[in-house]
Amino acid sequence: MDVGVWLQIVLICFLGAISPGPSLALVVGNSISGGRLYGIATSLGHAIGIGVWAFLTAVGIATVILEISGLLLILQSLGACLIAYIGFRTLFIGASLSNTEIDMRHISSGLKVRGASEGFLLSLFNPKIALFFLAIFSHFVQSDWNWTQTVLMGMTAAVVDAGWYVFVVHMVTAFGIFHVTKGGHNIVRKISGSLLIIVAVYLLSLTVRSLI
Repeated sequence: MDVGVWLQIVLICFLGAISPGPSLALVVGNSISGGRLYGIATSLGHAIGIGVWAFLTAVGIATVILEISGLLLILQSLGACLIAYIGFRTLFIGASLSNTEIDMRHISSGLKVRGASEGFLLSLFNPKIALFFLAIFSHFVQSDWNWTQTVLMGMTAAVVDAGWYVFVVHMVTAFGIFHVTKGGHNIVRKISGSLLIIVAVYLLSLTVRSLI
């Protein structure tokens, strides 16, 4: 793979990662409700899903998948339901987490797995991500690439995505968000949860409109 092409892929992946959407709301919400390691686990899980989409696009499978009738609607519906669940959990269940539970030194392995799973599933079921790879990312795929170059493309997308969201997690948790008053912490958590629910409702409305 030409270095110039690889740098273009890095730039495209970065621009895709920093665009606001459900993924950003999820990472920020999980960082607020579960702490830094919970947010990092969510970021890494999300990055794995991004790598999967990049790989599927590079080998041509993503195009075939989304050409299947109704599959995009299914992905959109699953993604919306997942986002809504996380939004409601951030609003209500997050309020029950104690300072010890969100401390980065005491986070349980189960919470890390849950965060990684949520990040992975959101990136996998987010139709915006699927369309991004098909509409933009696919133009960088060359038919003469070998498996090494294809895997490198997927890993590049995953690493760039992970790097951005881990940075976001550190920014969110570095400004003493867990040391402000309980009222201030709850306000931030409620805003994050509400944004996720709004995004979920929007995605579901798009699904309903496409069926009418």
